[in-house]
Amino acid sequence: MKPKQQAVDRFPWRIWDRHEGTPRYHSVAGRAGRIVSGRLRPGCDMLGGIIEMARSHGIESAWVNGFGSLAKANFSPGIRFSAAAADTVERLPNAQLEGPIEIWAGMGRLGLPADGEPVIHFHGLLVDGDGRLCGGHFFPGGNIVYATFEVHLQEVLDVAFQLEMDAEVQLPLVEPKADGSTH
Repeated sequence: MKPKQQAVDRFPWRIWDRHEGTPRYHSVAGRAGRIVSGRLRPGCDMLGGIIEMARSHGIESAWVNGFGSLAKANFSPGIRFSAAAADTVERLPNAQLEGPIEIWAGMGRLGLPADGEPVIHFHGLLVDGDGRLCGGHFFPGGNIVYATFEVHLQEVLDVAFQLEMDAEVQLPLVEPKADGSTH
């Protein structure tokens, strides 16, 4: 799987200040389904393996958590103010780390729509071979399992996680949607 990066270069900074302190959210109610516990083996791409594990069990939406080791990692360690455009923020360039790397904690959401591309939003905290702690937003491709990556999927029924462009934030974000199926 070829490493991917964030599709949007820059996004607005001052989207929060006009609403500061105001409860604002979008949510839908679902219910817990099955729990799938597994292990990704050496050489497997971490996010690709998670997607295939879910697919093999017929899971369409899930919370994901995991930990283990990587031979190499591809992630963005954060965001910063953009030098190219005033009052905008940009994602830091992807870090490409060579292992051995330990992932102490990883979590995210997964959506496998019947038609369309899989959606996975995954963040992790890792430590490199020199003991430096870092982490960030992981992208599919380029996160190769070293010895093991233990994965736990909590199926979420009646909710579909879909990637949608958020007009206010100007980023594609994973949104929970009422699924409507009867599972």
